[in-house]
Amino acid sequence: MSNDGKSLDIQRFGRYLLLDHLVDGGMAKICRARFLGEQANKIVAIKMIQEQYSRDAAFVQMFRDELKVTFGLIHPNIAQTYDYGEVDHILYTAMEYVDGANLKQFLDRLKKRKFVFPVEISTYIVSQVCQALFYAHTFTDKLTGKSYNIIHRDISPHNIMITYDGAVKVIDFGIAKAETNSEATQAGTIKGKLSYLAPEYLEGLELDHRYDQFAVGITLWEMLCSRKLFTAPNDLAVLKQIQACKVAAPSSINPNVPKELDEIVLQALSKDRNNRFKDMDALNRALVRFLYAKYPDFNATDLSFFAKELFKEDIVLDRERLKEYGKIDIKPFINDYENSYQAIPQQSVDASTVEALIVTKKEGTIEFDMAEGEKAEFDFTRSMRRNTFNKNIEKENNKVQTVLRDNKKVNRNLRKTRAERDQLNSTRTQFIPQKGNGWLSKIAVMLIIGFGVFYYMRPTEAKRFIHQIAGLIKGQVNAGRDLASCNPKKDPDCNQSKKEFDPGEVKPEIEEVPQTVTGKVFFEGYEPGMNIIINGEKVTYSLWGIEVPLNEKIRVEISKKNHASLKKTIKLTEEESKYNFMIPALRISDEGLLSSKKKYPKGTYFVYSVDSKRYKKRLPLKNYRMPAGIYDGVIYNKKHKINKRVLIKIEKDKHHILK
Repeated sequence: MSNDGKSLDIQRFGRYLLLDHLVDGGMAKICRARFLGEQANKIVAIKMIQEQYSRDAAFVQMFRDELKVTFGLIHPNIAQTYDYGEVDHILYTAMEYVDGANLKQFLDRLKKRKFVFPVEISTYIVSQVCQALFYAHTFTDKLTGKSYNIIHRDISPHNIMITYDGAVKVIDFGIAKAETNSEATQAGTIKGKLSYLAPEYLEGLELDHRYDQFAVGITLWEMLCSRKLFTAPNDLAVLKQIQACKVAAPSSINPNVPKELDEIVLQALSKDRNNRFKDMDALNRALVRFLYAKYPDFNATDLSFFAKELFKEDIVLDRERLKEYGKIDIKPFINDYENSYQAIPQQSVDASTVEALIVTKKEGTIEFDMAEGEKAEFDFTRSMRRNTFNKNIEKENNKVQTVLRDNKKVNRNLRKTRAERDQLNSTRTQFIPQKGNGWLSKIAVMLIIGFGVFYYMRPTEAKRFIHQIAGLIKGQVNAGRDLASCNPKKDPDCNQSKKEFDPGEVKPEIEEVPQTVTGKVFFEGYEPGMNIIINGEKVTYSLWGIEVPLNEKIRVEISKKNHASLKKTIKLTEEESKYNFMIPALRISDEGLLSSKKKYPKGTYFVYSVDSKRYKKRLPLKNYRMPAGIYDGVIYNKKHKINKRVLIKIEKDKHHILK
């Protein structure tokens, strides 16, 4: 979550130290904060509900429902909820701090730089979202065995976070629908962002997990096309578009999108939800199959590189800001927090009997309606923290952790000592010829030594050591056989053993360091529809650059339909192995018309090339538009053995007749 530059006066909020704003919304604001306690280096995000909403019964009910939904969700692709309570009549939740930006910010940043999300990155991000939602849709309470049947209902780029380290997190289950919810949607009230609603919502059908799938499909479509799917001057027009649900294939807007991905996106965006994927897992499997079939070299770390490159200036500034926050002495704040407690008798509450959460006027207290009709009131924040501030328990935990760390150190030292001892002994081992059944003992020795070497040594050392042992076995442990007296004519291995397996000399293996033989060309100003042609071959655009050989002349050509091409020759070297190719706005090419009046036999074609791309047009032609220029083409018909070379000149706004 990137902050907006607004700063708070450093202040304590319950057991948290507020640092700065992340999001300032109408009903709530989210701040970055430090935990006041033993884990003082822990950064969290605090969602603070405005006081007027904290006092509203309906909003409190929604707040309670969100907690019921999110508190039990523990998944790597879902931002976790740590804590909740009330301070000064303000409801709050403490959540996992996601060090990154939301997908909407990624889209805006790319659009500003005139870039489009790479297809492979888009596919991977949505695949991670599918995993999070499938987990939520099928979530079951482990204590009760009850299925929650969660539907997020607010999937959009705003609620998908991407960390700078390349993790994808779904956030904000604030309006999620689950079996545990007690509130009913009011008539005429729309829940969720307008542009991401599904057709069945407008038809008043009962919602299920396929509702989230439609929103995921919209999100993927917008990433691939760099524009909103449903957009209109007013809300009513947007709703009509959703109801009609006429969706263009992404490849019709972004030619870089493969047809296979078109099919996946359009299936997820089917108006009839019965035609969508069975569940989010099925959609995820389709995306993963496509991703690694089309981009086999893709790795999850590519997203981290992408994010850090896109937000590198923001990351530097934020890291400096966090360092300043790290210098704050938090001891006075901790003391102030601990001194603010008053001794309140502890009440025991059975969590399984809790049915409702009602915030009272007393600061820091929460009242539970018990199943039997009785009410128990206790200090919520103190109860949540009694393990944290119980210093005796902390001391015991620290002792246990210290013992575990010490044991790990001892085990590492033992392994290290054992490995060194075995390596030392291996160079001193004297193999004594055995009498009787010597082969069994030799095989046993080889197995034991081989196992020890591979277990305790690195592969390179192990390989060298095996060679040495093999030499000793061949040279000295062959039932008293002496290499010096062996007969090379009868035993071909004799000289080979003398030559390669001399126990007195072990030749170290020298690992060759591969030299860099390729460089990278990065393209700035690339737009969908552009073709990148390198040395006569069309290549796929990548934000991370395109590999080209070093010390060779590289012919780069940028072309686009109905535009004049851009050509340039470059050469990369070991010293300058990267090149930024700036693509200016391509000039719209002048066009003329081409027709053919002569009658040719059926199956006759006119073939010509433009910007290294070959075009084949069936004759006759009538008012065919071509960019102005001189073309060296061929009229041919294989069956009738026609092969006629023609040279034509197309001029702007003029009509040329092919003869």
